[in-house]
Amino acid sequence: MALAQASSQTAMLILPDAPDAALIGAPAGFSTSAEPSYDRAPVQATSAQRPMASPFDSVIMADEQAPALTARDKFLMGAKSTVTPFSMAGWLISSGYSHLTNGPPNYGMDKGAFGQRLGAAAIRSSSQGLFTTSVMANVFHEDPRYYQMGRSHGIRQRIVYAATRVLITKTDSGKATVNLALLTGNLAGAALTNAYYPPRNHGVGQTMLIFGSSLGGSALGFGVSEFLNDALQLAHLKKSE
Repeated sequence: MALAQASSQTAMLILPDAPDAALIGAPAGFSTSAEPSYDRAPVQATSAQRPMASPFDSVIMADEQAPALTARDKFLMGAKSTVTPFSMAGWLISSGYSHLTNGPPNYGMDKGAFGQRLGAAAIRSSSQGLFTTSVMANVFHEDPRYYQMGRSHGIRQRIVYAATRVLITKTDSGKATVNLALLTGNLAGAALTNAYYPPRNHGVGQTMLIFGSSLGGSALGFGVSEFLNDALQLAHLKKSE
């Protein structure tokens, strides 16, 4: 009878490794707690509560999870980034600055020249975005998105982080790597300007100057992506999170 009772109690045990392990009908004082497993990674319960970003978002907010990207996602992300209000504002700023300083592309200083500069800025920005995100990010298996640090970090740290994303990015598997997609994409976009810039702005030297200014523009864009929400909240245009 004693052996039968022991077998019955053993059969009523739920496996101790199960998430809801418990003992049904155990005698008083019987402990069901298993030894802790120190070789298991801790479960991040809070990560499931973070919202999932869209696969076409080029900026991942600090409180968002980033979905894995397919080659199609990257292609569509690059196409989408060419027609956003943010990119159009960049065209106006770039063309306006070059018009005020009479810098490249050197179309002159009249009203027609500003229109030419605006069109050239749109082509240059769009081509660089497509080369970087739609093409080169797939070639090098890199993640073309900007991951915002957020207000939990210091301002200086965030500035340095944003500026260095021109040179550093993530692979599709999440490892840090040289941002070859952006570097080669911007270089290809700069080389393409020889097809529509004035002859005065053609040649290797001019192409490298355009490439350098493109990298500076990319760093500035990352800075805007990092601090734009803070600026909107400061101006009371967006609710504080």
